[in-house]
Amino acid sequence: MCGCAPCWSRSGCFEMATQRAVVPTQLAVGIGLIVISVVLAIGAYRFPPEMGFVILPAYVYPYVVAAFLGAVGLLLGYQAVSGGFRELDNDTATVPGGKTGAAWVTAGLVGVAVLINLIGFVLAAGLLFTCSARGFGSRHPLRDLAIGIALTLPIYWLFNAGLGVSLPSLINIWL
Repeated sequence: MCGCAPCWSRSGCFEMATQRAVVPTQLAVGIGLIVISVVLAIGAYRFPPEMGFVILPAYVYPYVVAAFLGAVGLLLGYQAVSGGFRELDNDTATVPGGKTGAAWVTAGLVGVAVLINLIGFVLAAGLLFTCSARGFGSRHPLRDLAIGIALTLPIYWLFNAGLGVSLPSLINIWL
């Protein structure tokens, strides 16, 4: 080891990078998230103060999402201007997805649109999560369905109890 600060490549080299280039496409992702967060915050600001839901006022949830997206956008932008996203494998042959992955995600979206009133919000969203995970290379559909349902239940309860917004039933009665 030469004592230099490690560079960010996965090859394991320990040479100091001489110049870190800005990666424009990655910077665009960070800026895009920041723009989306600003638009969400402006929309939340425009909610009338008397407009509220069961527990919290209407503007709280969009502000939380906007703050999260803004923070992620800032972090991604910082990485893009300091040499590119860390832990991003440049070998595109190992990245799952492509046309088959896009087909799985699309099938999940269509499945939710068709099935949400038949099987309920939680199962339909769990199916979407399962199809999306398959599109990104997962080979464990039952585990993915369980994770999707576990992630969806709090969202369902938050919308129904926290916001007072009725989503399609938790699960349909005929199931």
